[in-house]
Amino acid sequence: MAGLWKDPRTGTLTLRRRIPTRLRAAALASGHKGETVKFSTGVKDRKAAERALPDLLQRWNEKLAEWERLANVESLTPERAQHVAAQWAAWIASGAKLETGGVSASVFEPLTWAARPETYDRMLARVEFHTDEALRVAGIAITAETRGVLIEAMRNVVWMAYMQAEDDARRERRPDLYAGPLATARQRLPAVEGAPPAVMPAVSLRSLFDAWKAVATVKPRVVEETRYMVEMLAAFLDHDDAAKIARADLARWRDAMKAEGRSNNTWNNRLSMVRQVLAYGVAEGKLSADPTEGLRLRKSRNQSPQPYTDAEAARILTAARKEKRASVRWAHWVMAFTGMRAGEVLQLLGGDVRQEGDIWCIDVNENAAGKSVKTGQRRIVPIHPALIKEGFVTFAQTIGADAPLFADKLPDKHGNRGGRAWQVIGRWVRETVGITDTWKAPDHSWRHRVEDELRAVEAPEDVRDAILGHARKTTGRQYGVRGEALTRLHRFLSLIPPPPGVA
Repeated sequence: MAGLWKDPRTGTLTLRRRIPTRLRAAALASGHKGETVKFSTGVKDRKAAERALPDLLQRWNEKLAEWERLANVESLTPERAQHVAAQWAAWIASGAKLETGGVSASVFEPLTWAARPETYDRMLARVEFHTDEALRVAGIAITAETRGVLIEAMRNVVWMAYMQAEDDARRERRPDLYAGPLATARQRLPAVEGAPPAVMPAVSLRSLFDAWKAVATVKPRVVEETRYMVEMLAAFLDHDDAAKIARADLARWRDAMKAEGRSNNTWNNRLSMVRQVLAYGVAEGKLSADPTEGLRLRKSRNQSPQPYTDAEAARILTAARKEKRASVRWAHWVMAFTGMRAGEVLQLLGGDVRQEGDIWCIDVNENAAGKSVKTGQRRIVPIHPALIKEGFVTFAQTIGADAPLFADKLPDKHGNRGGRAWQVIGRWVRETVGITDTWKAPDHSWRHRVEDELRAVEAPEDVRDAILGHARKTTGRQYGVRGEALTRLHRFLSLIPPPPGVA
């Protein structure tokens, strides 16, 4: 995981973070020396260290927030104090939890102090508490001599907030009680378009990712790709506070990617990964708004891979016949006559090759650990007569029902047996067969070829979609299971001729 560093002396894993340049003076003033911060996990095992990361990231974010305040020390005027108090009031009104410490609104009333002078200290303690809270919300520190100015500005606003909280608890409604003072406070804010934005406390982007990951239903590979994008964004922004991320920040990130030559499609993909984490934060009430809105770009011009020509298909299939490694020997033949994705082929189990009536077929499914289908939809694909003649079914019958059809293909780091297909499919096509045309994708060009061949034999669109596993738009397209539907698919698929030169 990015950020974990092993101490060469002790072997203990440590979280390291570089202090942003603009905050180094504030860090030094607080007693920290150096340009980096280290938080030890206290363990050497990486999995145990990763479990400790959320707490360490929270500590890092607290340090950042403190240094941000120290770097922005202000000498408050009464007008600026009213502004800070109004920000706190807007934050509470937006739904932030009001911590009353068990103190009632009555302690803020001057008549109560006259009757019970000791309540004044309780009142002052609560205003002091919320004054510190307001400074964190505003992200500033203030000079000691102007703290009293802010406390004076905060007292009435805090009093109104406590009375509103008590009304809410009793389910009473006195709309003018809090709304009036809040409106007065907001009038003191600098002129802006619309209402002032609700200020949210620091929310760690990485911690938000961890919370999203815990409930996400996406595949492990998507989780890891999203983690990488979150780390990339935090590094670009030089901070980890999701509540500070504005649309303009993401626009700068986009412009930087475009300046590096990234395509619109690459940007849209990366934006969608970050967006699912930020949208989760909004849904959970941790963020006030999703800053990714309206940032998608028009898709880049489609540069879809070209299908293999007859000559290229023949070269690949005849070369595969000479291979000893089962995955290389059979994967291309299966793709050439079914249009299956490389990952779908490489993850097959022995029991996935079976007979339905008189028709041999391949069951494409996610029924076992380490298996994945792009659309998530199971389908049954008939086996072409040329594939049977080549000996594929005979080979499959030598494999146990629950055993991998291609045991030589190891699972990737996420446990997916069909993952990292390039290591088996792509490199072999490029280096052994010598097909280096970049318009030809070693696995996907087979799918384009089968699509073209099915069109050539006038197979209807729904048949093509059922065989190739394109997302089905209606339940009426659930072909390829058994009986008449499988017979129909088999009839059209069997019309595809083998490439010339492949007997």
